[in-house]
Amino acid sequence: MLPINGAFILGLLLSFGSAASAKETAEEHDFSAEFGSNSGEFVLYDAAHEHWLRFHPEQCRVRRSPCSTFKVLNTLIALETDVASGPEFSLPWDGVHHSIEPWNHDQTLRSAFSVSCVWYFQALAKRIGLETYRELLPKIGYGNGDVSGGVTQFWLQSSLTISPDEQVDFLRRLQARKLPFSEKTVNTLLDIMTISRTGPILLRGKTGTGSDSDKEEASMGWFVGSVSTPSGDYFFACRLTGGENPSGRRARAITESILAKLKILPAHE
Repeated sequence: MLPINGAFILGLLLSFGSAASAKETAEEHDFSAEFGSNSGEFVLYDAAHEHWLRFHPEQCRVRRSPCSTFKVLNTLIALETDVASGPEFSLPWDGVHHSIEPWNHDQTLRSAFSVSCVWYFQALAKRIGLETYRELLPKIGYGNGDVSGGVTQFWLQSSLTISPDEQVDFLRRLQARKLPFSEKTVNTLLDIMTISRTGPILLRGKTGTGSDSDKEEASMGWFVGSVSTPSGDYFFACRLTGGENPSGRRARAITESILAKLKILPAHE
C-alpha cells in the first residue's frame, strides 16, 4: 500500500482546497481558429506568472471521463505500490487481437503508455485492486474519485469523471511534488510522459480518446500535459467533445498549434 499518513493527507486536502491563490489571474481567449470544426475547451496555467488562460471557461469546469489520460495517475499508483517495478516492467500479450495494431504484442510500462494500450493498464489495475483506488483517488483530489464502474472500466467512459481545470491542477501538483508519491516514482512518470525535447524546451503529455459503445468512431478526445521552459512551466488540458474526429490525436494537434501560437513551443512543433 502507499505510505500515506493522516497529517500528510490533511495538508494535501487543505492545499487542494485553496489551490487558487489570491495572486492568480485569469483570462478568456478565443482559439476558434485552432479548434476549427471541433467543439471543446482548452485551459493553460502559466506557473511562473500564476496565470490561467481558458477557451470556453464554463466548460473547463465540467467533468467527463478521463479515458486514457488516467494512465498518468495509474502509472504513478502502479509504480508506488510496486505493481510495476519500473518503465521496462513487461506483461505478455494474451493473443487477443485488437484493432489498434501496436497493442498486439508484449508491452512494457513505457511502451503501453506511449501507445495507450488499454489491456496492459487493465492488467495493472487488477493487480492494484479496487480498494486501493477507492481509498486513494478522493484523497488525491482526482475528479469525482468514483471507481464504482469496476476495476478495469471506471476510467473508460464510466463512473470516474474529471474537468479540464482539475486535470491541470492535478498535473501542477504532481510536478510540484505535492502528491503522496516518492521522488523516484514522480521522476519515472515524468520520463515516461516525455514526448519531445527541443533544446531546453520539454513537452510531456498523454492523449485519451473515448468512443460510443456501439461505434469505433471517436466521440471525445483529450490531450493533457506540460511544457517545461527556461522561463517556467506551463500546464494544459484540451478536450474535444464534437466535430470531425474528436480524438486524442486531434486534441494533441490543436494543443500544439495553440502552444506554438503562444510561443511556448517552437513553431515547427
